[in-house]
Amino acid sequence: MKFNKIVALALALVMVFALCACGSQPAAEQTQAPAAEESKAPAEETPAAAEDTITVMVPPVTGTYLDDIDKWAAEFTEMYPNLHIEVIKTSWDDHNSKLSTMATSGEAPDIAEVSYSTIGSLVELGVGVEIADYMDADRLADYDQNAMDYMSIEGKAYGLPLYITIQSLGANREMLEAAGADVAKIQSEGWTYEEFLEILKAGTTSDCFGFVFANSGVTASDVPNIMGVMAGLTNAFTDDLKYAFTSDNMLNLLNAIEEMTKAGYMPNYGVEAGQRMVMCQQGKAMIFGKAMPLFENNINKNNAALEANDGTAVENSIALTYAFLPMPHMDGVQEACFGSVDGLVALRNNNTTDEHLKNVCLFLDYLCSGDRAAAVDSTLLLDPVCQSGRDVYANYAPEGLDEGNVACAAREIGLVVAPPAGITAEQSANAKIIMDEVIVPKFQSLLAGEATAQEVFDAINEKAVELFGADGIVTGLL
Repeated sequence: MKFNKIVALALALVMVFALCACGSQPAAEQTQAPAAEESKAPAEETPAAAEDTITVMVPPVTGTYLDDIDKWAAEFTEMYPNLHIEVIKTSWDDHNSKLSTMATSGEAPDIAEVSYSTIGSLVELGVGVEIADYMDADRLADYDQNAMDYMSIEGKAYGLPLYITIQSLGANREMLEAAGADVAKIQSEGWTYEEFLEILKAGTTSDCFGFVFANSGVTASDVPNIMGVMAGLTNAFTDDLKYAFTSDNMLNLLNAIEEMTKAGYMPNYGVEAGQRMVMCQQGKAMIFGKAMPLFENNINKNNAALEANDGTAVENSIALTYAFLPMPHMDGVQEACFGSVDGLVALRNNNTTDEHLKNVCLFLDYLCSGDRAAAVDSTLLLDPVCQSGRDVYANYAPEGLDEGNVACAAREIGLVVAPPAGITAEQSANAKIIMDEVIVPKFQSLLAGEATAQEVFDAINEKAVELFGADGIVTGLL
């Protein structure tokens, strides 16, 4: 039984809700800070004098992150010559599976990039580190509490946030307006699912989908998580910690997807993460998701490449104006936005010492704070989630962004509903099992017309009852 539980947890770790640049085109190049003295070190920490090696495993969080982390590691070692940094670089496609394998085999890296949704599985596996035991309280206080809540299980922090991002919809503004959409009104006031459908109907042609959403590969779980807010599914658990994806809200979401697919508004096949924006850039999709504010840089960069005719533009792409859009909401559902936090967690192995973990947390804090935080967040068109990052953000903040997109993003941040407090590691791990073993594969069958919305919904409920019990799930509407 113990072996089976470990295997299940390993499987639960394989698919992380990749949030940010995952599967997308490379983020726009990072804005360079002016020549000024950087805040390189967290406040007055003294590591042990003994030689020590810290391993950190990261995917390309931004287009420049894998190069940046080498620079930051060198800076850190210059400040603390006895602490050596080994960087393990991964792709978005293999990062989560590699972390799972290393964690279950007792060879976890000391620091790893994760989505908040994975932390519970790591804690349940016994490799998570309560960082408050190894960091000064004043350093923890640098980070915004709402972002820290995402990095915590039962009120205990296991890592530090890199960013909190909003994930919604992007679009070709010209196509939207041609389909009759009042883009400015949608951005400032939101829109209903019925209004959304009308625009899709008007904008769908024989060679252009009205809507395409990444729903395969590393982003397969994005549909229920991000599109779920359209149906009132803001989190996998309710405030009283019941599993919510068994509610009639989920059935309403599945019915909507079935409706849009059958009408031809969206593809009846899987779409990889890297395809969805490319389809928009090629004029094959009017609206796409998931989308984030940072995609404006990608679109603008491609437009410039088209104008320069230098051969670097996306193949067969067209010039377009990017519009960041809120997710529509169904009747009786309060408008919301899916927000997610990616961060860095500290991990332990069988022979990890307390002195080593103090050094690990020192580097963990360094990577997530100050100039490093400002550099990452500016590249992703996000505001820092730590005060030390905000203090230097002006040196990195991008310019020339569309005012409507900026205002819409700010509005959407205010609509993010954080996960309820008190979710246990076991609950988090079980939710991942349902996602990976039932929701993701069944969703592909729904798209292909091989399963109905009701059949997918019934399968989710069956597995949820098995894992949470009949009293641990939501029935009816939320």
